[in-house]
Amino acid sequence: MNVKLINIIASVLLFGTLVQAQDKQTLDILVSKGLITRAEADAVAKNSVSISPQSKKTKSIKLIGRVQTQYEYISVDETHGGTENSLSTKSDFIMRRMFLGMNADLGAGWSATVIADFGRSSDNYLEYAYISKKLDWEFLNGTADFGYKKTKFALEEYTSASKLLTIERSPATRYFTEGNNGRRIGLGGRHTGIYWSGKIPEIDGIEYGASITNSFNNSPISIPENADNSPLFCANISYSADFDDAEIQFGINGAYTDGMNVAGTAGAEYGSVYGVNPYVKASVLGAEIWADFLMAKMADGRNSYSENALPMGLNIAAEYKFDIGEFGKLAPAIRYSWLDTDGRGVKISDGIRNATGLTTYDSIQSVYAGLNWYINGNDLKFQIGYEWAQASGAPYGAIADGHSDANAVRAQLQVLF
Repeated sequence: MNVKLINIIASVLLFGTLVQAQDKQTLDILVSKGLITRAEADAVAKNSVSISPQSKKTKSIKLIGRVQTQYEYISVDETHGGTENSLSTKSDFIMRRMFLGMNADLGAGWSATVIADFGRSSDNYLEYAYISKKLDWEFLNGTADFGYKKTKFALEEYTSASKLLTIERSPATRYFTEGNNGRRIGLGGRHTGIYWSGKIPEIDGIEYGASITNSFNNSPISIPENADNSPLFCANISYSADFDDAEIQFGINGAYTDGMNVAGTAGAEYGSVYGVNPYVKASVLGAEIWADFLMAKMADGRNSYSENALPMGLNIAAEYKFDIGEFGKLAPAIRYSWLDTDGRGVKISDGIRNATGLTTYDSIQSVYAGLNWYINGNDLKFQIGYEWAQASGAPYGAIADGHSDANAVRAQLQVLF
């Protein structure tokens, strides 16, 4: 094996361990696995440059990475007055995610995490950036996070994209959590603030959490002038139980802010928003199942932002894994999603990523069917899937006699490290 290449590999490994004793241990492991010879290991030890943290009190630094490359084919047709019009067709290879980050253990329960996504072209390139403190007191057991991360609202949204049963998140999830554009709500996603997640030692299976953050999401550096920065309060609680061949979790997430820019534009009215998100997850004999319900009461959320709105959504998803020996596992996956905006309005592009939508409707439903190949668990995974979605109905005060249909085929290869 080329010594220069080994130096590069070893440097990455050394970057993750960052202490000289571990440097030697890493090389010894490579030799024992037969990946390099002892002579090559000695050459690396002699020629490599040691990387160390600036602070001498840092205990360790862990490298975090994710690469997702995707092909997508998306077509959209809108039908009005009995006439069908094709809007556009996309057929592209894209880099869906390119994450690189680090987690630093500072000792005494303190740590820091920073992850960037090089797949984003805007200034919102940060995936996470927060400082953590673990507490293990008699009546308080958990972790406090200070910074930029996802709130616990919308189960599919705060589930890591590396662990999704489907390639993209559902129309209902995207509507509640993507940035506010006058239709989508922006209630979930990434917010800057203070987070707490804890357990109750006396009661097995109970987990809870709370956060106080900016109400404007997905903006880690600064809040736009047109955004009300009233605090967003979130809270969650769940109960998990393990059985011989099954695991199940019930939970509920809640959110409230007394001032959100309900229109997503400058000079718009600011109103209160209440959100609730009960959910259930289960793992039974190789099957993974989850479902959640989303609802938000929005002051001045519809009819030119003059009347209250009560959008609701539902997701149900499942997959079943078949063991195929040394080739990993194959898992057919399905998901159904339904959204009713209560007159607030939604375009097909709000629900299906990278789709084109011209007309605003009242509701969306979608069906996804796909196949996941877990070559090496989630660390190396290939997914392929088809999603059909239809937006229909007239938003409050409008007239619509048609519908918008999207057909999306995607394939994605993922590597985690």
